[in-house]
Amino acid sequence: MDIKRIDKPRNHRHWWLACLVLVVISCLAVLMRNLSFGGYEVPASRVLIGEVKQGNMVVEIRGNGMLVPKHFSWIASSVEGRVETVQIKAGDKVNAGDLIAELKNPELVQKTEELRWDIEAAEAEMTALEARQQSQILDQQAMILEATHDYERARLQFDAEAVLLKRNSGSVSVLDYQSSALDTEQLREQKKIEQERLAKLILTQKAEFKAAQARINRLKKTLARSEALVAAMAIKADRAGVIQSVNLEAGQRILRGHNIAKIAALDELIAELKVPERQIKNISLGQPVVIDTHATRIRGNIIRIDPMVVSGTVQVDIEFADPLPEEARPEFSIEGTIEVSQLENVMYVPRPVFAQSNAPGSVYRLAPDGHTAERVSVVFGLGSADKIQIISGLNVADRIILSSDSAWEHMDSIRLNRS
Repeated sequence: MDIKRIDKPRNHRHWWLACLVLVVISCLAVLMRNLSFGGYEVPASRVLIGEVKQGNMVVEIRGNGMLVPKHFSWIASSVEGRVETVQIKAGDKVNAGDLIAELKNPELVQKTEELRWDIEAAEAEMTALEARQQSQILDQQAMILEATHDYERARLQFDAEAVLLKRNSGSVSVLDYQSSALDTEQLREQKKIEQERLAKLILTQKAEFKAAQARINRLKKTLARSEALVAAMAIKADRAGVIQSVNLEAGQRILRGHNIAKIAALDELIAELKVPERQIKNISLGQPVVIDTHATRIRGNIIRIDPMVVSGTVQVDIEFADPLPEEARPEFSIEGTIEVSQLENVMYVPRPVFAQSNAPGSVYRLAPDGHTAERVSVVFGLGSADKIQIISGLNVADRIILSSDSAWEHMDSIRLNRS
């Protein structure tokens, strides 16, 4: 009899295991292939390559910054008032005497008018005083004239009686003679007193006139100050330059001394560069600098190094040796290159990413065929903006990778894919 065959179910587990083994073997094969050709594979188009050279190297430090006024001033109000009009805005160019703003102060104008009236009244009083003093002088001169006349008449009578008494004619008694003598002496003293009165009167009148004149002068000086304050309500630029900021608006009430506008002279600009604090030790006063405005290159020298570090940078001020270009203006963005020193007959290379001056480091050196690169230790010397000195670890004509990538920076060797 026929025996019915029973099919056993297939074991799929062995099939999946075989596939997994094949995948692992393939991965290991690829990994071994990569290792055999230089490690991690990097597209050659993604890396920058530089060559070690021997020769003279200029050590430069670069920084960014802006043009700023060497000197600037605030135009302040010398009078209190309400802002009537504002004639300028920040960025406007002005010349000395140009109108900045106008103020209004009715009380000051009224006070000025009253001072003019006071001066007119004082001058009228002084005119009356002069007339009154002249009249007093004339009156006193008349008194002196009368006293002189009386004295001369008494003296003549006294002299005549003296002659007659001497002749013993008997026409003049001794009593009359003595009485004439007393009258003459009295009138002489009266004349002298009147003359002294005139002298005192003249001194008194001079003092009165001087006091009146002083009062008028005081009023005139007060008026001049008041008129100057009225004129100062028209606020004007005290120098030619560019308005940096305006600190008022129409309708605003301002006090005396209020800062109105900040003005900077165009022909007195300097450059402010921000230099990394780790490089400031190589910078000193007087070092030459080239400022790039992106349209013009201007030579200059360092005139000040800020003692403070702000946000990891130090401010360096540059004074220009060349005339400023037309595009120069305050707060204009610039780039600067500071020439620190010149190294003669040294090895140097374009500066790799993260390379630190006077410190050890590592770079990827290319094999002669250019397909692989291995990590080597180097010691860097002085660094410039785009170059750095090589103390040891590389030789002239060695080529290294300048760029860096976190995906392969931990590898000891890499392979460059040039396909």
